[in-house]
Amino acid sequence: MNENANQVLQNILSLYPITVQNVSLLSMKSGRTMWLVETDEGPKVLKNAEMKLERMLFIAGAHEHLQNNGLPIAPIIRTKNGALTVGAGESSFVLYDKIDGDEVIYYNENSLVETMQFMAQFHLASKGYENHSESKKRGRIGKWHKLFRWKLQELEGNKTIAEGLPDDPFSVLFLQHVDHMLERGRKALQELDELPYQNWTKAWIEEKGFCQQDFTMARFTHAEEGLMMKELHSITNDLPSRDIRILLNKVMKKMSIWDTDLAFTMLKAYDSVHPLTQEQYEVIWTELRFPHLFCSIIHKYYLGQKESWSDEKYIWALQNIISLENSKSEFLTKTDEMFARLKEGQ
Repeated sequence: MNENANQVLQNILSLYPITVQNVSLLSMKSGRTMWLVETDEGPKVLKNAEMKLERMLFIAGAHEHLQNNGLPIAPIIRTKNGALTVGAGESSFVLYDKIDGDEVIYYNENSLVETMQFMAQFHLASKGYENHSESKKRGRIGKWHKLFRWKLQELEGNKTIAEGLPDDPFSVLFLQHVDHMLERGRKALQELDELPYQNWTKAWIEEKGFCQQDFTMARFTHAEEGLMMKELHSITNDLPSRDIRILLNKVMKKMSIWDTDLAFTMLKAYDSVHPLTQEQYEVIWTELRFPHLFCSIIHKYYLGQKESWSDEKYIWALQNIISLENSKSEFLTKTDEMFARLKEGQ
């Protein structure tokens, strides 16, 4: 760390009601730098994100809101003047307690059950969030039509590109499956005009809830008191189904196949804490029907986003997603059956 950066760090930490004993770098990645701060009140983590203060204030306020509502999350620490975050140029800092524990892994059913139960707690605790007047919200609630249409239009555009590349193995494989994915996407888009999506959107706006938008195991640790969230990476105003869909897809993608029994176990775990209605499950099925993962890998390929990826890796990733999406087809026809099973014994 250069002398100027070290001085900035010292100035930031001097704003907090702690006595600093030692500071060491924990990580630097994705526009975020984390330091371990040893203090007279135990170890803390100082996070610096390349994010404007107004945006960080939205996230930090949500962090404290969750904490105050009893979610097991690392306590966030205010400055001596009561601020939740500190701005420095185009970046922002937050300080919170360091939580020690064991790694949470994807390939363990008990961990997945705990994570889904935690997600349900998260959504319940998110309700009633009144963000600071100076913070900048981010949200997609009520904007799904626009998002789905944009992804489908991009998929159609990439189909045209692929048709002009008959010797490209990735494009050949893409063209074999794109029409089916477009059909599923259009069906999901039509379902957004129906009452389940409209009703849940209206209710969630009134309840002032939010979702995390990326429930990854890296955010958690198995502490002595159970599963805890180490930090709040980001939030957005959107339906809980977004978090549910992303984690289900993420888990199944790692296995290269849709495991209906595991999906049921995960949904059952969520429902045991935050029971959902049949209408709300229909929205989850709409989310899972839309080919988000397929759109994502196609987007990456034709925009060349993964410069380090070989052609073989791109093809492997596409084959993996095709396998997952095709094996999901039967599950997508079982909304009523799954809902009945989820509610058995209640």
